[in-house]
Amino acid sequence: MGDHTPTQWESVPADPDPQRDLEYSCDDWDVVRTTCQRQSHLLFLPQDEQLLEQDAFVIVSESAVVEMLSYR
Repeated sequence: MGDHTPTQWESVPADPDPQRDLEYSCDDWDVVRTTCQRQSHLLFLPQDEQLLEQDAFVIVSESAVVEMLSYR
């Protein structure tokens, strides 16, 4: 929604559509599971190589990742 006003944010549905209401675009990412010093990590890599060249990746402890559907 960019630089919208608080009033515009208040008009967004409680369960907004990510693309239509929030103007998000979805990208395909690969997930790689790895272990370093006995700790499990997930490495999220965009499938679009141009994004990867822009340092678009995420490394996170596996315990920090949750299935969002379980919070609906």
